[in-house]
Amino acid sequence: MATHEKQTMTPSHPLIPIEDFWSRRANGQTESFEFAPFGLPAQITANQPEVLSAARLSAGRFSLFEESRLQSGFLLLHKPGGRPIHIQLVAGRDDAPPIPADLPERLTYSGVSEWITLSAGAWGYGFANLQTRQAVVVLSPVLAAETRLVSRYFIDHYLLNFILTEWAMLHASCVLDPSRQRLILMVAPHNTGKSTTALHLLRAGYIFLADGMALLRQQGQHFVVGGYPIGEVKLRHDVLSLFPNYSGEAVKMREQRKTVVNLRAVHPDRLAETLFTPSAIQLCFVERGETRQTQVASLSPTEALSILAANTVFWDEAVRLAHNTTTLNALLQTASLYRLKIGTEVGDIVGTIDRLGGKM
Repeated sequence: MATHEKQTMTPSHPLIPIEDFWSRRANGQTESFEFAPFGLPAQITANQPEVLSAARLSAGRFSLFEESRLQSGFLLLHKPGGRPIHIQLVAGRDDAPPIPADLPERLTYSGVSEWITLSAGAWGYGFANLQTRQAVVVLSPVLAAETRLVSRYFIDHYLLNFILTEWAMLHASCVLDPSRQRLILMVAPHNTGKSTTALHLLRAGYIFLADGMALLRQQGQHFVVGGYPIGEVKLRHDVLSLFPNYSGEAVKMREQRKTVVNLRAVHPDRLAETLFTPSAIQLCFVERGETRQTQVASLSPTEALSILAANTVFWDEAVRLAHNTTTLNALLQTASLYRLKIGTEVGDIVGTIDRLGGKM
């Protein structure tokens, strides 16, 4: 009888499914951009090169670590570092309706445990893990083409959440005195005048850090400080008329429209763009006064605590809140605390801030 031997067939080429069911091949991350916001290594990748323009725009809004600054008045005790950040951007193929003007107001946020999500409805969504510092953002073609929206509301959103897992945050307008040694943090409700005050100080020779957030981290007896967003300020249209040489892009902010002014275009030499350690910090709680002169009064840490609590990040888990609380409590014990009633006379505003630093 004939003997039949069983043979094993080895295909000469791998079998590739015809259908890319999960779109993994179409979404492959072929493009990459790297930078280090607040000294944390960050990689932003995308499946299309043009989408990375949003990442490059975001890079300009975060304080960076630069060793070259150590010789020019900016002191940082140790180079920061931490778990790397990776944000993947996917420009999808499913189209969506035209983007509405109020898309930022339509964004919805949710989270559970280490996971946080952001949804723009039919136009896109993102999800991230705070522990691993990885995020995926899926964008419809029409949203992927909107560089500013992708940058500010998706990339910046996840970068800030990752950074705030180890940096304390305070909502404030921030400037440095001309010596770059004294940091002035101005905290106030919206539309009180802290952004305008910061600009008046900038035009008088102060160094502008940020109009939005100050981020702080303790190193021994010192504070390392950075800001967000760097290099820009948001002004109401009525305030913009006070600065006729400024212009920018109009955006919707809560109940009103504001203009985002690019300060690099008008004051490139008066911006603090890197992390630094100030010699002194003055924390000022700003109110709008009704007189020409600016009035100043001292505050105790107890009086300042409730104001500070209303102007910091909210973490709904104690372990996430602990480092923020510890750092800001230390700030209350270290900084000079003031209540400022801002007057209408610009020269007196600047003179008052000067005198807080002992300058006559």
